[in-house]
Amino acid sequence: MALPVALYVDHEKERYYVVDSTGNKLVSFGADGKYLQEFTAEGNLKKPYDMVRLADGSLLVVEKGRNSLTRVDLKNKKTVHTVVKHQGQDVFVDRLEIAGGKVYVLDRSSGRILQLDETLQTAKSYTMPAGAGWLADFKVAEKKVWVLDQKKKQVYSYDENGRPSPAIQLTGIDFPVSLAVDPAGLLYVLDRHRAAIVAFGRNGEVKYQFLTKGQGRDNLYFPQEIRFDHLGRLCVVDEGNSRVMVFKR
Repeated sequence: MALPVALYVDHEKERYYVVDSTGNKLVSFGADGKYLQEFTAEGNLKKPYDMVRLADGSLLVVEKGRNSLTRVDLKNKKTVHTVVKHQGQDVFVDRLEIAGGKVYVLDRSSGRILQLDETLQTAKSYTMPAGAGWLADFKVAEKKVWVLDQKKKQVYSYDENGRPSPAIQLTGIDFPVSLAVDPAGLLYVLDRHRAAIVAFGRNGEVKYQFLTKGQGRDNLYFPQEIRFDHLGRLCVVDEGNSRVMVFKR
């Protein structure tokens, strides 16, 4: 892998898909971490940035090179590029999630999280608080949408009806780029500049942190994303070291 920027975990098939932006490809690995295959859409992917697998087995890929949310039908070898719209304006899709069969995207242009229907039209919009900063990442967990504000170093959460909970203020971090929600009650936040992962309580208190900057076994180098896999392990996309690291509890 040249430049891994995102990871999708297929819980049903127990597979890991790594998005390689510079290599313009998706690389899949088995439950044991062994390489399976790579997909390039016959060389037609342009700077892929994130992906999910839909219920019908097709892939949905964020292509930043053409600002497209691209549906890839692997069975029929068909690719459809879609520029998502919201209120008549182009959506600049950044991060992408799927939960309960519903697709969610982070719209970098408006600073919103959008829930899309099967035709990739907006079904619901989650508007951030007034004065919110730069949104870096989001996850859908516990029937809530959790959003990381990089500038204000806060985490917002919204229930299924879009009702917000009080913002959680984070301390002791420099440049948060990704978050993961632990069912045990912790929020894990990835600090790209410090190359560390910090675990917070739901009130924003620091519980512990681990990893440091470097290129060794227990180091990170410009990490990009974190998420939990189907076994509850924390996976880290380590962009600078061109790898994905998996940590047990």
